[in-house]
Amino acid sequence: MDITIFVKSRSQPESPYSVNFIIVDGMLRIRCSCPAGIHGQLCKHKTSFIEGYNKMLYDISQKEILADIISTIQDSPIFDELSKIIKRKMEIEKIQQKLKKELKDIKLDLTLKFKNGIKL
Repeated sequence: MDITIFVKSRSQPESPYSVNFIIVDGMLRIRCSCPAGIHGQLCKHKTSFIEGYNKMLYDISQKEILADIISTIQDSPIFDELSKIIKRKMEIEKIQQKLKKELKDIKLDLTLKFKNGIKL
């Protein structure tokens, strides 16, 4: 089975990305034509579809096709493990965002101290 789903591109709304779901001999492969996907990275399109999120669909008529794919994935024994991995990824990304903000605040504080002078 080789099914292509088209997803919205925030940067180029008129040019959708394609997400390919390929199932051969019980093996699932998911490929995406977005910049991250082209470079072999995990993208939000892949993970969103696995989680059942369909708001990114470019062509709403593909909603049933996507539902069938998601059902196939969710019925597989590996789905629980995939869900745990994706959930942990999201948790780590939230921590990264928090740390990134904290680092930015620290750099700003140091910059102001150096600019205004530090009493010795």
